[in-house]
Amino acid sequence: MKKTLSLIAVMLLVGCQSHTKQTARQSFRFPTASEIRSECESQTSSQIANKDTHLWLCQAVTAIQYRFFDANLYHGKTCDLVITQPLGQPPTNVTAQGGDADLCAVAINAIKQAIDANTFPMRPAYLKEKIPVRFAP
Repeated sequence: MKKTLSLIAVMLLVGCQSHTKQTARQSFRFPTASEIRSECESQTSSQIANKDTHLWLCQAVTAIQYRFFDANLYHGKTCDLVITQPLGQPPTNVTAQGGDADLCAVAINAIKQAIDANTFPMRPAYLKEKIPVRFAP
């Protein structure tokens, strides 16, 4: 379980670091959940162990990345979050547990936008309802 949670944190870190700068002023079409899933499936090898975990992580990171603008402004800062997601439902709560207040506010906003857009994936059954995440762009 610790490996899975560590993997989640690492994936979010890598995802935030590789995100290209977008601004809200630009005309930008967000991908749908099915487009994100298709993209992630094409990037996830069918021979990889824990394919479901990798697919979920890719979808979660991608959904958040599209809404996380100006990641470079938060370089060197961290934010510890807890995403509460009941099985078979979208997340019901996102709370900051510590870290940079500005980064936490932006990260929570990005996650809530992904949830509202129905692009945040349903969690696999083997993950606990409360998912710890560390943002560190």
